[in-house]
Amino acid sequence: MQSLIRLVGFLMLAAGSLNGCAGYTELSEGGVDMAQIPIIENPSGKSYPGKFIWHDLLTPDAHSAATFYEQLFGWKIEYHGDYAIVKNGDKAIAGILQVEPAAGKTREGIWIASASVADVDAAADLVMANGGTILKGPLDMGERGRVVMISDPQRANLVLLQAKGGDPVDTKAQIGDWLWNEIWTDKPETIEKFYRQVLGYDELLSGDDYDVFMHEGNWRAGLRHLQDAKHMLWVPVVRVADPYAITRRVKELGGVVWVTPDEAPGNGDIALIGDTTGALLLVQRWPSQAAKGEE
Repeated sequence: MQSLIRLVGFLMLAAGSLNGCAGYTELSEGGVDMAQIPIIENPSGKSYPGKFIWHDLLTPDAHSAATFYEQLFGWKIEYHGDYAIVKNGDKAIAGILQVEPAAGKTREGIWIASASVADVDAAADLVMANGGTILKGPLDMGERGRVVMISDPQRANLVLLQAKGGDPVDTKAQIGDWLWNEIWTDKPETIEKFYRQVLGYDELLSGDDYDVFMHEGNWRAGLRHLQDAKHMLWVPVVRVADPYAITRRVKELGGVVWVTPDEAPGNGDIALIGDTTGALLLVQRWPSQAAKGEE
C-alpha cells in the first residue's frame, strides 16, 4: 500500500493538468453530438443516487485513444460526428470526446465520471452549500439528460447527471466493464462529508486506508486515503481477467504502467495505467485471485 501511496502522491504533485480538467467546461462546444446519445437504450425509469452511470474520456487525440482501448480491452468504438461511443460487447459504457488544446498549451487525456442524482439543480445547490464549485451548468443535454459539472472542496471534478428516462439498473460487471470508481484524497473526513450531502450516501464502510460509500445497502464508490498529495481526482476502474497480461499489453500499445500488479495493494489484482494520451485508470481482477469461487 505504501508504495502506491508514495507513487500516487508524486503523480499528483507533478501532474497538475490531471486536476484542472481544462476542456470539460467546453462541454457545450462538443456537446451537440454528445447530447444526441442516451447513456442507456432501455432506461429503468428509476434513479439510483450516488451510482456511477457513465464515463467520458476527454482527450487531445481521440483516434489514438480509441485504438488503444480497442486493442487493450476489446472495446468497440462507434463514431457519431465529433463524439464516439464505447461499447463493451453490445453495451454502451462510455464516450470519447476530442478536446483541442489552447494555443501554446498541451493537454493530457482524462476520464470524467458521471454520478447519478435525482435532481441536478438541487444537487448543484448542495455542492455550493458544502464548499464545492460549479464549473458548468446545470444545463440540459438532450437525450443524455440534465447535467452539471462540479469541483469538490479538494478540486476533484465530477459530472452529476439526471439521466433522461432513468439510470441503468444494477448488474454484475463483466470483463471489460467499469467495475468501480474511487476518489483519492488526503482529507477523507472532508470528502466524506461533502459526498454524503451531495450524492446522498447514507453509510460508510471504513478501513485503515480505504473506505466504501454506500446508499441503501449498495456499494457505490471508494475513498482512498493518500498522503502529501497536491491534487485529488476520481479514478475509474475496469474489470479485467488478468492484470499482468493487461499491463504487458499496455506497454506494447504505447501506454504507461504507473503501478504494476506487484507494486499495488491487492496481491497482484490491481494496476494503475495511463493510455496513449495520459488518461489514468485502474484495472482490477475481481473477484481477487485469492477469493473463493473465482471466475
